[in-house]
This record gives sequence, C-alpha cells and structure tokens, in this order.
Amino acid sequence: MESRIAGALKISAGLSATGVVCGFASWAWLPEHMDFFGVGEVPKLVGILLVPVIGIVLTLMVALIVSCDPLIATQDSSSRAAVAAMIAVPSFFSLPIQIILLWATWSDHKVGTTPFTVLASILLIILGFVFNYIEQNHVVGIRDLWTLQSAHVWEETHALASKMFAVTGVVGIVLAFFVPGGFWQEMLIIALFLIPSIAAVIYSFIIREDAQYQYIVR
Repeated sequence: MESRIAGALKISAGLSATGVVCGFASWAWLPEHMDFFGVGEVPKLVGILLVPVIGIVLTLMVALIVSCDPLIATQDSSSRAAVAAMIAVPSFFSLPIQIILLWATWSDHKVGTTPFTVLASILLIILGFVFNYIEQNHVVGIRDLWTLQSAHVWEETHALASKMFAVTGVVGIVLAFFVPGGFWQEMLIIALFLIPSIAAVIYSFIIREDAQYQYIVR
C-alpha cells in the first residue's frame, strides 16, 4: 500500500504544482489583491498559492489517516487502488478551483455557486465509481456500525451506494443549471450528499439481520 500512497502523493504534487504554475503564469494580469470567492481580499501571492496548498495539505492528511488504518493493508489490489485514488481527490479538485479563481480575478467576474455545484456532483460520481471496488476500511465509504461489523453488509451496502451516488451526481450536474444560485444551490449540494448517504446507512441497518442469519448458518 505504501507504493500506492506514494504514487497518489506524486500525482497530487503534480496537480498542485500545475495550479501554482497557472497562477504565476497569470501574474501580470492579476490585481495586487484578489477576491477569494467573496470571503475577502488576499494579496496576489497568497491568492495564487492558497488553493494548491490547501489541496496538498488535505491530501497529506488523508494519506496519513489511510496509512494508520490496519484494514487497508489486507485489501486486494483493486481496493487499494481505489483508496489511493481518493487520496489524490483534494489536489485533483484544487486545480479546477484554482483555474476558476484565476479566471474570475482576471476577468473581474463574480463566481457563483454553479461551478462548485458541478464539482460536488463530479465528486459524487467519483465516489460512486470508487464504491464498486472499496473493501472494509475506516477511511473511505459508508462506515457505520453494521458495515464495519459485517463484510456482507459492507459489500451489499456499497453495491447500492455506488449506484445512488453516481445517479445523484448526474442529477446534480443537471440541476446545477436550473436551481437558483447562492443559498439554494448550497442547499442542493448538502442534499446531494446527505440523501444517498442516509439511504445507504438505512439500507445497511435493514440488511443487518440477513448478515446475522448468514453468520449463524455458517
């Protein structure tokens, strides 16, 4: 697993470095102070570095947590590859966010919530794909009392969750262009993540008795 984590970190470093290069390549066209998505103005150098740095820091945090999970060491290669892919996700999304920030600053265009709704929906689709391969662990997936106690419940729950998250992601991309920006799209993002997550937890609770029955029969 160490080699896969190292590979994910190399990819993440490359993505973050690309974001930084894009920022410095835009240096001449950027104002001395950048509006950081409406949160407040930051110096140009900070604005260029902030998103890539946040992405790589989050990636390192996920990698550290993954390396501390003993269950991941026992997984097959497909599951370990899926977990490694999730390590690189923060840096993967930091690049388009960096590009959006630079474009908005250069063009003096106010960024709404639509791009972030689309990115959140893409993340749901990625999670749906990953859930097809992920095995029991304490880092990625639907981790509740019943999925962590039973491999059967974990597999069945994630088989359903993979479909729900993927479909929800596609629906989210479509709705991003119809739901009004601002508050309503923020509520949409929350709902897109909560609905399939809660449904998956409820499903794992429902099938727990089936898992217990299988255990008794064995």
